[in-house]
Amino acid sequence: MQLAHQAAFSLGALEVRPPTREVVTPTGREVLQPRVMQVLVALANAGGAVVSRDDLIASCWNGRVVGEDAITLVMMKLRKLATRSGGAFAVETIPRVGYRLAMPSETRAPEPKPAAKARPRIVVLEFTHPPGDEDQAWFAEALADELTAGLSKSPLLAVTPRQALLHSEVAGHPAGAICARLGVDYVIDGKVRSLGGTVRVSVDLIQGVDETSAWSARYDRPMSDLFSMLDEITSSIIGAVEPAVLEREEVQALRMPQVSLEFWRLFVRGRRHFWRSTSEDVRQAEALLEQALALEPDDVSALSILAHCKLFDVWVGASDDPRSAIGEAYRIALRAVAAGGSDAFAHYTLGVVLSMMGRLAEAKAEQRRALELNPYLAAASGELGRLLAFDGQPDEAIAHSERAIAASPNDPHSWLWFRSKAVARFAAGDYEQAARDAADACARGPERFPLQYLLAACYAAADQMDLARRALEDGERLARARAGAKPRGANTTPYSLAALRTGHPFSNSENLDRLVKALQKSGWQGV
Repeated sequence: MQLAHQAAFSLGALEVRPPTREVVTPTGREVLQPRVMQVLVALANAGGAVVSRDDLIASCWNGRVVGEDAITLVMMKLRKLATRSGGAFAVETIPRVGYRLAMPSETRAPEPKPAAKARPRIVVLEFTHPPGDEDQAWFAEALADELTAGLSKSPLLAVTPRQALLHSEVAGHPAGAICARLGVDYVIDGKVRSLGGTVRVSVDLIQGVDETSAWSARYDRPMSDLFSMLDEITSSIIGAVEPAVLEREEVQALRMPQVSLEFWRLFVRGRRHFWRSTSEDVRQAEALLEQALALEPDDVSALSILAHCKLFDVWVGASDDPRSAIGEAYRIALRAVAAGGSDAFAHYTLGVVLSMMGRLAEAKAEQRRALELNPYLAAASGELGRLLAFDGQPDEAIAHSERAIAASPNDPHSWLWFRSKAVARFAAGDYEQAARDAADACARGPERFPLQYLLAACYAAADQMDLARRALEDGERLARARAGAKPRGANTTPYSLAALRTGHPFSNSENLDRLVKALQKSGWQGV
């Protein structure tokens, strides 16, 4: 792009003069770097359309090979120009597509939702960084952008666009004042700074009403690969923020009088009971979610969790009619996908149900679709790992499971992801490591008795018989307590072969046979 041949143009109150690289405001003028002016001209010439990174490289870098950090640094400088100009324009990042120039009329905050269906509102503030360090400056800017884009994919959070910060003076104000000014409930605030060859990112999730920290973390990473670090830290923060917000919301909902419960309070209470994972809690969750759906019949999140509730007894081997339960869950999951075709959690839920129906190819397709819609959805990564474990692809299964664990280590699903690793390693014949993963699963889901049976099989296959028999005894005791039954003799078990087969849908029957024989070796009487 030859700036000398570009005509002057206006952006709100700004006059942009490409030949002299000047931006003139009512109060003064400044001269931009050539590359920054070229990118500004390219975005302005697009007339509000999205400009891809490849197009920017072709027009502003003459097609030379440049790293993503070069473009990100230019965007950061343009956004700072927008801030200094009082919000005359904004530069929007369209994840995995490119950038577009937006005027103030195009960046209005969304209309508030009705109170009965209000989601927690959250905003990501600009991460502070040492002045004069351009590497840390673009990293801080990119981190805030990626967090905003990733959190926006959650159907349970209402995320304020970053452009709203251009029109609000929030720097230096306490969290409560920022929340009041922006109309949000929570802020994510953070710092980026270097310590030798290490970058330290500190992040804090603060609730505005009382300015208390709902969650905080610190990440120390080497500076050798900033983009890999950006992806890793973004995934970790996103995986932790949503559960932290919802846990805080659940506690508040429990304090509300029963007569004042509307959709959101019913939903978060139902979700809380579901994750407590006892039969009584799941029944309470079903009742609360059905009340919530009476108010909002097409709410995708409530439908999805209700479908999981219907599968609970099947998962734990306590269902009197597994086929009917799975069929009901399937109908609800289809409603969820129909109500929110672009909702990642709905596709994840449908995939789980399809796997219970033995339709594994379709189940994997649904999890891939969920990850297309939301790459940060740890549950979908973990479920894909589970399916691959039973499909005889141990390396891929372990990789997806570990990705889910790294993204959300305290997630209620994490026991399932460790179980998937154990299953994958059992199928691959690595019994000692499988037992270690199964033990980790038991530590995260101590009330889920099928995990103890898996642990017993892994120990028995590794010839650690004392541990195998102890794990089997624990599994039998937990299973009988769950079923409310008393022991009926040495040759009975509350965990039948049919239940074991449902919970372990190996595509290769030889793997199931090995699991059964290992359990028999530990003393199991399920056959």
